[in-house]
Amino acid sequence: MNRSASSTTLCAAVCLFVAGGTASPGVLEFENKDDWLDAIGRFVTLDFTGFAPGTFITDQYAHLGVHFTDGSDTIFFSPGAFPNDEWGLDGNGNITVAFDTPMAYIGVDFPGFLRIELFRDGKLIYTSSVFFGDPVGNFAGLLSTKLFDMAVLMDVPPPDEAEIDDLHFGPPDCPADLDGDGSVGILDLLALLAAWGTDPGGPPDFDGDGTVGILDLLTLLANWGPCP
Repeated sequence: MNRSASSTTLCAAVCLFVAGGTASPGVLEFENKDDWLDAIGRFVTLDFTGFAPGTFITDQYAHLGVHFTDGSDTIFFSPGAFPNDEWGLDGNGNITVAFDTPMAYIGVDFPGFLRIELFRDGKLIYTSSVFFGDPVGNFAGLLSTKLFDMAVLMDVPPPDEAEIDDLHFGPPDCPADLDGDGSVGILDLLALLAAWGTDPGGPPDFDGDGTVGILDLLTLLANWGPCP
């Protein structure tokens, strides 16, 4: 993790952002893709190529732990709307994406307008601002210290159809590095102890059982030292 990423992650951990009428601690929004890429770690990109136009996308990406649950999202070919590679996804309404493993960040290349809602265990944890710009080639990115297992991508205003060019997402880069300084150490231990017995919705509840406890402490100690 570079120093820029560390400082951004630290800010995400301690700042409060209010977007779209919903307050949530620890969420950063990005309209500049390069800035978002600098702030995150490893990620996966879905470019929706390799399918015939009109294909309904549901569980074709299940091997990556990703499911499109609306049942109405279709592959669309449009050189004008999708400049990355001319292929994209037409939501026929909203696009709902469920993840087998909780994620820390999501980025979307899209035309038009977009708002992103993040969920964990069926509960809404964040509603983004409305992202917009030129008719094509826009980007929306979120980095969240509260992990999410579902995202709803929606055009604004409804009932317009959400369309996306590419979708990017990833898990926490170094979950035990709670203060984002590039290593797991005493400040991270103190942060875990301060959260003891609570449900933070993400790290330091590393095992995801809803409570920061002894197993989470053992996980942090097992990752002591510089991040990979």
